[in-house]
Amino acid sequence: MIQKLTLATCLTLAASTTVHAEFAVELGGPATGYAALSNFKNSSSQNGIEGLDANGDFNPNHNGLPDYPNYQMANGNFTAIIASPLDAGSDYSDFANFGSGFTGPTFTVNNQTVSQANFSRLSAGRISFDNSLYSTVGNVNIPVADLSFDFNTFEWDGVVDAEPRSNFQLPNAPIDVSPFSPVFTKFNDGSGAGNAQVYYLISIDNVTGDGLTFVDGELTDIDFAGDITVDAFVAPFAAFGSFEYTGTLTADGLGYEFNVSGTDTLAFFSNTNFLMNRSGTAVLVPEPAALALLGLGGLITLARRRRRGEDFDEQG
Repeated sequence: MIQKLTLATCLTLAASTTVHAEFAVELGGPATGYAALSNFKNSSSQNGIEGLDANGDFNPNHNGLPDYPNYQMANGNFTAIIASPLDAGSDYSDFANFGSGFTGPTFTVNNQTVSQANFSRLSAGRISFDNSLYSTVGNVNIPVADLSFDFNTFEWDGVVDAEPRSNFQLPNAPIDVSPFSPVFTKFNDGSGAGNAQVYYLISIDNVTGDGLTFVDGELTDIDFAGDITVDAFVAPFAAFGSFEYTGTLTADGLGYEFNVSGTDTLAFFSNTNFLMNRSGTAVLVPEPAALALLGLGGLITLARRRRRGEDFDEQG
């Protein structure tokens, strides 16, 4: 006699079964903040930053940054702020606190008019773990030693599902740019360094804390802190190496915060400044309801197969 597996039995089994599916914790939105590089290019005039001639007209022989914010430094030069994601409401006042070249009176940001769709949905990366460590039942803790951090390959510049990932590969370099990179976005007008072909590779070390906590499949707490290193490459000049900036990533409750700042010099780029102040909320993807359905789907399939087998036996 073959025992019937009813839908109610499936639901019971699904609630007590570890679900094996592809999922991770996303450092996503709602979120605020940006990664921004300044003094990457400067000029004695705002027209120079924007690639315009003395009359304010487009100069085809000048590689400018017309879509990026810029401001006048204390030394009189104008400098571009290559920010990602660009947002008209971003507060770039922190740049006034960098070094002797960036102190002095409050500056006015020019060209701060570009807004970017899906800004709040930009993901700062993912935290993945072995699926076997996750369960939809009871209290589960996944320690930091079992976590893998990826800040380089998810949700490009807030443009959600707008383009295939291959469009974000650098020419002649099989490497994924970071989610904060302005490379190949709609704000990059050309192929030269002056058009902000900058990409960031972001890594984390010395991670401490309790890790991830789940209650009946729901993410209830992320607790960790680590040292962040940002390597900023200028695509046409990657052979020179990268700028390097350091800071921290902290997570508590369901919130996370990047805090990276510094200056660096590389080749003919002098005292280039970097800020990264992204903060937001962590979410489990897919959500627990979807995970439960994945598990339930397999059990219902099993039930149907057993039912067909029973019917076959009765007919035989």
